[in-house]
Amino acid sequence: MPGGWDWWFWTAAVLGAVSALVCTVQALRGRRPDDLTQGSVLLLEAFLLVYAAGSVLMHLLGPGPTGSALEYWGYLLTALLVPAGTFVWSLVERSSWSNWVLAAAGPVVVVMVYRMNVIWYYQ
Repeated sequence: MPGGWDWWFWTAAVLGAVSALVCTVQALRGRRPDDLTQGSVLLLEAFLLVYAAGSVLMHLLGPGPTGSALEYWGYLLTALLVPAGTFVWSLVERSSWSNWVLAAAGPVVVVMVYRMNVIWYYQ
């Protein structure tokens, strides 16, 4: 399996792509943030919370990351803040531009989860 391409990555990739697609379509339609766009980002955040809980358990019960643990936890904290920050942004700024901000969360999370998997398993 290539570095970082495990089921955590593929789950993040699917959720991130669906979230980005939904938010982009709504932004192109000129819609304001709604339950669909905000919900897709909240689903991404929920996945990251499960990912974080799994990381804590694996760190306590297993050997931990093969790369820098500080770098791993920094990526994880940042990945948790990105969807949460875009969600808050969409609550404050109720224009269609907020959907573009929400759309950015998906690809950012996918790249960060990929990098976290590389740090955990392959460095």
